Amino acid sequence: MHTIYPSFYDKFICVADKCHHSCCKGWEIDIDKATATKYQQMSGPLGDEIRANITSQNGIFSFALTKEEHCPFLQDNGLCKLILSAGEEILCDICTNHPRFYTLLDNYELAGVGLSCEVSCELLLSDDKPLEFYLEGHKETMDFSGLLSMLGIDFTPEQLVFQPGLEQRDALEVLDIMGRTEPIDDSWELDIKRYVEYAQSNPDFLAAYCNVMPKGSFQKIYEYIMYRQLEKLGEYSKEDILIYTDISVEYIFIVAAITGDISEALRRWSEQTEYCPENVAMLLKM
Repeated sequence: MHTIYPSFYDKFICVADKCHHSCCKGWEIDIDKATATKYQQMSGPLGDEIRANITSQNGIFSFALTKEEHCPFLQDNGLCKLILSAGEEILCDICTNHPRFYTLLDNYELAGVGLSCEVSCELLLSDDKPLEFYLEGHKETMDFSGLLSMLGIDFTPEQLVFQPGLEQRDALEVLDIMGRTEPIDDSWELDIKRYVEYAQSNPDFLAAYCNVMPKGSFQKIYEYIMYRQLEKLGEYSKEDILIYTDISVEYIFIVAAITGDISEALRRWSEQTEYCPENVAMLLKM
């Protein structure tokens, strides 16, 4: 098995208490079986406290979130009580790995960092250079087109380029599609409504943004979002992957044009979409 990863993968470092969108808030935190067994066998006060804050359903263990939907071990200072008490070795798999992801495609493992994390977005958008990937054990990098060629995936050059030529009606259609996804929270629906109102009142806002948009950044977003879904080939067609990628990047483009914040538009899209299998499936079936 050969692992592929983007060139910025090894640069990821969790900023912990400095994070503005903590993954310890608002997310269900499942506990893998091996760690759940370890927690059940732990002695002492910490073991008792962990077990008191675990729930199980249909054999799946998870941390019982607080009424604010925070991990029970997230302290007011933004740090994890478990790490401070016993080191990172005490964490379950999802807490250890997030936002890293590992997916399989034939004889390759595709690795990366999910874009719901602000640090991941910052790393991806840190420059306008083309997106590059490493094959584990090799020093040379390859661009996205080269990666697809190595994987035996045949897209045309035109299909691998983000085309931002949207008009008002296109923006409203994309916002309608994203508005039909299962909302991660109440703010999602309110934001969609606000974006629709803006698009209706400003028919030329996308054309104006095209003049100032950082083209390199959007091309990298386009390639990286497609990369994340390559594992679905076989279950879905190349056309499905392209449509998913187009809708997703067009939405990010629209929100960035309205808000002026590409990184947050990207992070929020990922939070809403990439971590909800139902929403991913919906967009793949468009």
